[in-house]
Amino acid sequence: MSEFRQNIATGEWVIIAPERRKRPDDYDRDKLCGATTVDAEHSDSCPFCRGNESMCKPSLYEIQDGTGWSLRVIPNIFAAVNTHADPGRTREGIHLKAGGYGIADVLIESPLHNADISTMPLSQIEEIIKAYRFRYNEISLDPAINIVNVFRNHGPSAGASLQHPHSQIIGCMVAPPHVTDQIEYAKRAYNTWGNCVYCRALDDELAQGLRIVQETFHFVAYCPFASKSPYEVRIFPRRHCSVFGSINAEEEFDLALILKQVLQRLRALLGDPDYNFYIRSSTTCDGQVQYYHWYLTIVPRTSHYAGFELGTGIFINTSSPEVCAEELRSVKIQALPPGLTPRI
Repeated sequence: MSEFRQNIATGEWVIIAPERRKRPDDYDRDKLCGATTVDAEHSDSCPFCRGNESMCKPSLYEIQDGTGWSLRVIPNIFAAVNTHADPGRTREGIHLKAGGYGIADVLIESPLHNADISTMPLSQIEEIIKAYRFRYNEISLDPAINIVNVFRNHGPSAGASLQHPHSQIIGCMVAPPHVTDQIEYAKRAYNTWGNCVYCRALDDELAQGLRIVQETFHFVAYCPFASKSPYEVRIFPRRHCSVFGSINAEEEFDLALILKQVLQRLRALLGDPDYNFYIRSSTTCDGQVQYYHWYLTIVPRTSHYAGFELGTGIFINTSSPEVCAEELRSVKIQALPPGLTPRI
């Protein structure tokens, strides 16, 4: 029987309709988008492969491994925003507009064309997290920037234009209602109850245990009670913090670990699905606050929006989050290297 569920932290509603549920193998990536596995470690035509640096702008941030760079952050050549635009607002009739001011980075995660976060060495993923933090904090220093969005598109149906493993960091001069409404909702909840609604939700998830996918010492991954789509996973820090850029060294390692293993579970269960992940943090002008909590969301592209979703803003999820979490927990994942164990 279908039911409406509300996200306690945002007020958004979704419909959980398990009677329309598909089996995990029906979400196979090849069936969804006709994608093929990338076998080659290098492509002469790929601007992100080692040796093709002349196709890109110079690095803003770089890690060397003795044989060359192992990670690069570069300006996005095809960015929708840039620092040459005028951020000032102007009127056009009754309408408001401004120049497309912003900062857009591409983080090239590996020199290998066929690498993937789910199979990368843990140390490499940790360097990715460190690069996210470094550029997040640098971009946040620009007084014209109001929000810094860290995200990754994996696969064509998720919006990835190149197969080479990469993610993006974009600083925008405007914070859209999609973000600010959520923050304001959290602020009202804090004023009502006197504590962070995200911390309350995390405590409740841990107490119930039904939707937990994985835990480490610093992070918890679970399928949200009001998931918008099948196998949506959110990774929350246990420590209350509203700004992603405040992540510490131990948390960087732990986030790399839980991110790798959750993506391994999704890959094994769904056949390497296309997905998006993004980090939601407070706006730069809000900074550290008691009422908000940063987190990372992974959204496998197992379904498509249709007229109902577009017309109402209410998403229909054909899979129960409780069942999705149970299936993800049951996946056997790659063992950690000897002597390396997550602290829980």
